[in-house]
Amino acid sequence: MVRTLKIAYIIDMMYDDLAGTENQLLKMINGLSGRFQIQLIYFKDSDWLKKNTARLNCDSHVIAIHKFYKPSTFHSLVHLIRFLRNYRPDVVHTFFPLANILGILAARLAGIKNTISSRRDYGEWINGRYLLATGVANKFVKKIVANSSQVKELTKIKEMACDEKVMVIFNGIDTSVFKKVERDHGLKKKLEIPEEDKVVGIIANFRPMKHHYAFLKAAQEILKVRTDVSFVLIGGGELLQEVTAFAKSLNIGHKLYFTGPQRDVLPYLSIMDVGVNCSEREGLSNAVMEYMAVGVPCVVSDAGGNPDLITHDKNGYVFKLDDYKTLADLTLRLLEDEPCRQRLTKNAREKIEKEMSIEAMLSQYEGLYRSLAGMN
Repeated sequence: MVRTLKIAYIIDMMYDDLAGTENQLLKMINGLSGRFQIQLIYFKDSDWLKKNTARLNCDSHVIAIHKFYKPSTFHSLVHLIRFLRNYRPDVVHTFFPLANILGILAARLAGIKNTISSRRDYGEWINGRYLLATGVANKFVKKIVANSSQVKELTKIKEMACDEKVMVIFNGIDTSVFKKVERDHGLKKKLEIPEEDKVVGIIANFRPMKHHYAFLKAAQEILKVRTDVSFVLIGGGELLQEVTAFAKSLNIGHKLYFTGPQRDVLPYLSIMDVGVNCSEREGLSNAVMEYMAVGVPCVVSDAGGNPDLITHDKNGYVFKLDDYKTLADLTLRLLEDEPCRQRLTKNAREKIEKEMSIEAMLSQYEGLYRSLAGMN
């Protein structure tokens, strides 16, 4: 009888299931729970976790670790080591900076040899202290999994990790959900968007790396050419008021629709004529993948993992980071050229279905875990 492998996931925190890393980890847990025995360990509790523990499809444990220098961190680290020694996972897989350090070191001290850490952004967390500690932890990992080739290259350069140690597994998306999305005319009416208006959307929380100001400047340029365009901004975050104030300074507030964060983005995707991503350091954008899967032509910055998703003029358009005038020009082109839209969206859907489905992602992780455990 074949033994069921045991996997331990360790993550700093899970504030909700809408953020990229947390969303992907939930998909991994729920997709692999029938194939492996899984335990989830997190360093900081949250209201979302308290309310949604039953959704995890695995046992979960909070071991409170917040800062390196707190005396309680030592005791929590000892607790984590004991937990891992008792559970004896075949593989420990960590997410986020603190877990990628302390989770890996705890696994080493617990005698767990098969460890994997993750890199899922374009280095937003990097500073000297974390980089030094991560370098120590990296000596004990078998693999570092990046979610885009750009993140892999950053990891190799910044962390001086060897090419053989760093591999790429793309995010996974449930393509079946996006196949039959019909235009939600009622939503346009609810948002009070004129029926005749084209809709340009951006799905991104209001954080510095998302560069919303480039989107707003592009909107201002677009409205100089045609006035039948509305702009929908989906997300929440600490810069919302700042972005709203900037929009007012551009005198385009009457054409902007701020929806807040949305658990179900499908209705919003259904009314979009163009989807935009302006991010600087994002690993692999779930929002761009959703644009591609649902058939929304997209214009994305040439930063982070976007080039892994979009090849210019093949399955979307790419603009130089912060070049809002080119963003505006390319968006106008998509709004006006229907044959081009159809060509780009067809190619985008095919790429997602072939390379970035949930099953493709789960299959690669399953193969990696079994390979490390010597069961391939």
